[in-house]
Amino acid sequence: MHLDFGTGDGAFALRRARSEPSTLVIGVDASAEGLREPSRKAAGKPARGGLANVLFGLLPLERAPGELVGLVDALTVLLPWGSLLRAVALPEAEGLARLRGLCKPGASLQVVFGYGPGDPLAVQALPGLQGEVRAAGLVQAYAAAGFEVTARSVGREEVGELPTTWAKKLAYSNNEREFVALTGVTR
Repeated sequence: MHLDFGTGDGAFALRRARSEPSTLVIGVDASAEGLREPSRKAAGKPARGGLANVLFGLLPLERAPGELVGLVDALTVLLPWGSLLRAVALPEAEGLARLRGLCKPGASLQVVFGYGPGDPLAVQALPGLQGEVRAAGLVQAYAAAGFEVTARSVGREEVGELPTTWAKKLAYSNNEREFVALTGVTR
């Protein structure tokens, strides 16, 4: 099972389900509004793009892992905002523990987040990965939550290649932004 946490408009989950028909893909988000259209698409007839291997649901980070405890083989958190961004970027121990609670041992993890000077998240708290100290701090915090990860800065071009609607908007905007990627597995 692949879980896309903070799925937004569900574009990534739909693409993943289409490219991996034998994998159950679940997209969850804290906002029900964005889940209506991808749910409608997924429920359609296969001839019209419907997919039997994708589901969408409402699950804010504060209620995770919920019924999905220990079921996830692959977890993505791509360009989150709000409490999910704070949890993965600052990082916050409770939020990371909730994400870890979703995963089986050995589950893969991909997190990509970005921020800029105008974002509500305090930029001072996120100095980026200019130094090894910041990267080491992220790696240590994730390790304390049960993840083995590597952290690196990523450019707009790489973010623009992520198969999400939001990635395209962020990568090609004129706003100053820094992006960070963490990849790894659960212990």
